[in-house]
Amino acid sequence: MARIFVSYSRKNIDFCRRLTAILQQRELDFWVDWEGIPPTVDWMQEIQKAIEEADTFIFIISPDSILSKVCKEELALAVKNGKRLIPVVASEIKWDEVPPELSHLNYIFFRESDDFDGSLTKLLTAIDTDYSWVQVHRRLQVKALEWERGNKDTGFLLRGKDLEAAEQQISINANKNPHPTDIQREYVLLSRQASDRQRRITTGSLSGAIVVMLGIIVALVYPYVAEWNAKNLARGELILIPEGLSTFGVNNDDSNAGTAVPLQKIPLPAFKIGKYEVTNSQYELCVTYGNCTIPLEQADFRNPKKQNFPVVYVTLYQANTYCKWVGLRLLTEVEWERAARGPNGDAWPWGDQEPTGEFVNMPAPDTDQTTDGTQPVDSNPSGASPEGVYNLIGNVWEWTSSYLYVGGNFDMTRVWDGTLEAFKGTDFYATRGGGWANKIKYVSQNNPNIGTDVRDDMGIRCGTDIK
Repeated sequence: MARIFVSYSRKNIDFCRRLTAILQQRELDFWVDWEGIPPTVDWMQEIQKAIEEADTFIFIISPDSILSKVCKEELALAVKNGKRLIPVVASEIKWDEVPPELSHLNYIFFRESDDFDGSLTKLLTAIDTDYSWVQVHRRLQVKALEWERGNKDTGFLLRGKDLEAAEQQISINANKNPHPTDIQREYVLLSRQASDRQRRITTGSLSGAIVVMLGIIVALVYPYVAEWNAKNLARGELILIPEGLSTFGVNNDDSNAGTAVPLQKIPLPAFKIGKYEVTNSQYELCVTYGNCTIPLEQADFRNPKKQNFPVVYVTLYQANTYCKWVGLRLLTEVEWERAARGPNGDAWPWGDQEPTGEFVNMPAPDTDQTTDGTQPVDSNPSGASPEGVYNLIGNVWEWTSSYLYVGGNFDMTRVWDGTLEAFKGTDFYATRGGGWANKIKYVSQNNPNIGTDVRDDMGIRCGTDIK
């Protein structure tokens, strides 16, 4: 296994040889295709294997490599596998032609006008930066890919200390380069689900044995009472939304996602919705007394000053687990929009005025400048809905159980039923409401996310049927 993969255009082979000769002198293990892979070998399979097993991906940027189909395919594989990217500029280029995967990174310049030795020092420093996380990332990616190629057999899942270590590493390094990949997140999430399921089976067996052997009823009553109290505290206040005809969707959707449902009227039975977004303190109760797992990033979650702020960095599965624990469920996007538009189908919860800082914690309509982050769930009272629901717009995007609308006739029954068997982390679901980092143009705009996505501006609101 080579530590470094070097991608280059054959028209830049002289520069590549000079650079890799120095890597070899420094005893840095690298993989580069000098002569091309023999015809008897699956060419792309060898490329894919080398990229998957590397820690770092060096892309030599030149006018030729930018246009090279092979270089683009190698870059796509590196991005898919979450490799740490180091862009090396070998000659003058047109900056607007640089692949978007590289355009936001810091370049290391090796043009004729640049100081070669100074640039080399920067490159070697970049290669060695945070190497321990790069190694962990690579090992976890290889295991996740083995699991995927093994038809996601449970025998490949992580357990015990390996699982705890993987969860901790993904949480600590969530915002580092290389970022955790989608397959890594799904692999760790499903490993945790399997582990929790086995733990519940084991715990149930032990509890039964204790009852049979000792007959100590008090030992069983106390946890039940403690969890019952915790659920009542975590459940929060619910607002009744009466039955009726609901205005849903928008015509001529021109948002960035472009996935809003066409404007229509949909009859809805009565339901209840959480008055506020789920807070860090409420979610902590489920972690302590229920079967919730901690968010993948814990800075705000553990911050004593932000316990009344919305919980973030939770997957759809974690959101559903919380709602079920307190005896509720995730809302559908039709229910969510009915609550946000009120009984009269208004443009916004507060009426038809454009969103401003008076009503929402969300970037202004005429700018992409983010706000300072999440706010307490009871903030922005002027933006509450007619029924009194807070922060339906802004603060955080909210998970719904609805699968992403993909065109054609809208089917409001196309929702995840909340069961483990039906959950697929790679399916796209609708999140609603915008957040502190991303504005929306209208209430019906949704933001598609896969079920294992986590973000610092995406949280939970629960609801329930009227029984």
